[in-house]
Amino acid sequence: MGASLPPKEANLFKLIVKSYETKQYKKGLKAADAILKKFPEHGETLSMKGLTLNCMDRKPEAYELVRLGLKNDLKSHVCWHVYGLLYRSDREYREAIKCYRNALRIDPDNIEILRDLSLLQAQMRDLGGFVETRQQLLTLKPNHRMNWIGFAVSHHLNSNASKAIDILEAYEGTLEDDYPPDNERCEHGEMLLYKISLLEECGSLEKALQELRKKEFKIVDKLSYKEEEVSLLVKLNRLEEGEKLYRVLLAMNPDNYRYYEGLQMCVGLHSKIGQYSPDEIDKLDALYKSLGQQYTWSSAVKRIPLDFLEDVKFRDAADNYVRPLLTKGVPSLFSDLSPLYDHPGKASILERLLLDLEESLKTTGGYPGRSEKEPPSTLLWTLFYLAQHYDRRGLYDIALAKIDEAMQHTPTVIDLYSVKSKILKHGGDFAAAAALADEARCMDLADRYSSTEEDDELAKLPASQKKKLRQKQRKAEARAKKEAEVKGEEANVGGVSKSGKRHVKPVDPDPHGEKLLQTEDPLMEAGKYLKLLQKHSSDFLETHLLSFEVNMRKQKILLALQALKQLQRLDAGKPDSHRCLLRFFHKVASRPAPATDDSLMHRAAVAEMSYCLEPNKKGEAIKLIEESPNNLVNGSLREWKLKDCVAVHKLLVSNFDDQDAALRWKSRCAGYFPYSSYFEGRHCSANRDSKQAHTENGSVEFLPSNGKVEKLEALKNLAI
Repeated sequence: MGASLPPKEANLFKLIVKSYETKQYKKGLKAADAILKKFPEHGETLSMKGLTLNCMDRKPEAYELVRLGLKNDLKSHVCWHVYGLLYRSDREYREAIKCYRNALRIDPDNIEILRDLSLLQAQMRDLGGFVETRQQLLTLKPNHRMNWIGFAVSHHLNSNASKAIDILEAYEGTLEDDYPPDNERCEHGEMLLYKISLLEECGSLEKALQELRKKEFKIVDKLSYKEEEVSLLVKLNRLEEGEKLYRVLLAMNPDNYRYYEGLQMCVGLHSKIGQYSPDEIDKLDALYKSLGQQYTWSSAVKRIPLDFLEDVKFRDAADNYVRPLLTKGVPSLFSDLSPLYDHPGKASILERLLLDLEESLKTTGGYPGRSEKEPPSTLLWTLFYLAQHYDRRGLYDIALAKIDEAMQHTPTVIDLYSVKSKILKHGGDFAAAAALADEARCMDLADRYSSTEEDDELAKLPASQKKKLRQKQRKAEARAKKEAEVKGEEANVGGVSKSGKRHVKPVDPDPHGEKLLQTEDPLMEAGKYLKLLQKHSSDFLETHLLSFEVNMRKQKILLALQALKQLQRLDAGKPDSHRCLLRFFHKVASRPAPATDDSLMHRAAVAEMSYCLEPNKKGEAIKLIEESPNNLVNGSLREWKLKDCVAVHKLLVSNFDDQDAALRWKSRCAGYFPYSSYFEGRHCSANRDSKQAHTENGSVEFLPSNGKVEKLEALKNLAI
């Protein structure tokens, strides 16, 4: 163990640990080799050397050395801890936890190991274990604020927010009144805000507001303080106070959309679905005009009205919004306005507006109604927007014409190539889209690493910043080179398992799926991928659309129904879900009758539902029942049961309302059940003079003079 080393080597071992922590790996290896030269079987040194090699991408040697070190010193918590760190680096978290627990059996109060264990327990959602470990850390170091907070967080994650509040309040009880000192004010303020959010989560809104205002002077983050306060005021329905505070927040940041939404809520003009009455629209319009006069530089105050304004007011507001953004050349303008395309009529208004701007820019060089000339780039960005607009509307020819015009105008703008690639892809030309995307990436790299521009910029920077910039560029170039090598290499690519053995994976021999298409059973292959999607992407509509398609082709009706139910659950209003529903019903309705005869009750159920769906085919439904065969079972007994035949007769009388069919059925069943009083079989009247009583199941009962019913022993076991 490390403590058993002589003083010189013990200091070298500390140097290994320090070098590992400071990422001076070569220095650490040199120190490890110096120890191993004298003590070649020292377990902890072998383990630390392995951990260092792991950081230098020498995994096979790392696992070998760490395991050898553990073998040489099984009772060393350092060796077990290092083994856990090695597993953690490969994301083998369960194995790492096992190693940490073994280390804690040897040194149960080791702070570092406990901290590492708690992190992995949270990662693996072992929340009960996470609580226990954080409690142990707090017990060992109760004077550290982070241990109190960590213990509170563990209970919060474990769905016990009230316990987390108690822990934080207990911690505050250990502090002096003048706490915190200046160097801890930020951290303490964040803890107080966290406690208040827990109170809010538990529903103690009034207490949370009181606590917030009581501790205001200890909270450094005044913006978060105001946001928490206004949230509590709105939830407490103190809307007038909330409105005032939201206006204060808007004065601090007039481009925060949440503040505008909160203000609308306080003045009673908020709608979750975004639909408003004409009167509400007028009030909202007046509100935002007033706010626009206060915050003339705000983009949000101009953009939000586009969501609720209509017709001429919408066009004027949109015109006012897009002009300065086209002048500035904002590439994300279309992404910003794309939600408006879901509002009926607004896409057409935007199209007409942008076309008018394009025409004016081409003819006069400026916007309509203005004498000032616009820079040439304004036309470029107008064409750029129109290309995306027509792409969204599915008019790919017009979209390509607009983007080509923009590229002729300024061929050096990379965004144009990216958008053209998307348009080609949406139009179905995947090869051209891929080629254009590659061209855009090449232009981007060339633009980033242009040596002339780089030298000009570097000349203006201080020496320290020049060094940092060059280091970043070298790393970026190395990364780009490595990616190119990975893409272009034809040799095998190796991976390393947790055991240190190298797995060799061949380069994909069928990158375009041509061989996959030649498979003898493509549906079976599709089923393999479908299972993966169902396991990992069960909440995606596309997964169940594929499942429905595959199972319909496989003639697996029940699995197709299962997929259909998932589609209805996720989005019943989706057109694809509706298509699948109709296809399923059509498939079931058109399926041929089974080769074997169904049971009587199956045929009766089919007949009943057929008549329910198509009342005009009543005769065919009854015929389906009447053609039911009563086959012999084991060569002696008939298949039908009396109670089923009675149920069918009642169905013909009540549901079908056909007395003739019911009479025919009764006559037929009387032959099968001669002792049945229900069907009046030929033996049902026997011994009437002896006061027989006939029951529905065909058995015969005698009524003696004392009134008690005694069953005829001779007929007890009679098969009917």
